[in-house]
Amino acid sequence: MSDEQSAGAVSHVQGVLLMVVITIILAVLLFMMLHIPLWPGGPPKEPPEIFAITQLNHHCEKNGGLNYDSRMTITHTGSTVFKNDDLRAEIFVNDQDSGAFISSMNAHIFIPTYHIGVERMEGPGSTGYYWYPGNQIFLDLTDGTVLPGDAVRLDVYHKEDGRILSRSERIA
Repeated sequence: MSDEQSAGAVSHVQGVLLMVVITIILAVLLFMMLHIPLWPGGPPKEPPEIFAITQLNHHCEKNGGLNYDSRMTITHTGSTVFKNDDLRAEIFVNDQDSGAFISSMNAHIFIPTYHIGVERMEGPGSTGYYWYPGNQIFLDLTDGTVLPGDAVRLDVYHKEDGRILSRSERIA
């Protein structure tokens, strides 16, 4: 075999290997471009509604008259069990902080704390250590906090890392 023939054969094998490697690299890059966006698509994602405001009441429980009671029912609509003492909440009325200070969603821990804007907390979601899906918490806010027609927002945060877990909005 001459030197000229062997050089040509080596060059042909190297060329095929180089083409295979380039094809694999291009395929991987194309796959990544289709599955990993290079820029965020649209506005930032809103927090999910895990703890939903399901009822806002302005009427007296005894005679049914309008007395601006400001009672709120929150229902756990998610599927994950949460330790209620790991949660804290903020309530906004017409995009303004209502001043309601809820440092724990556990009623037994909430009672002795310094709390403003919330007179009582009760319900199956707040009486044990855990808030199970489907359970409710009833908040008795300071009378007049929420008026008919107000836009009410409930933000629930994880106390340890400060991230927002749930956002619920409702018109009173």
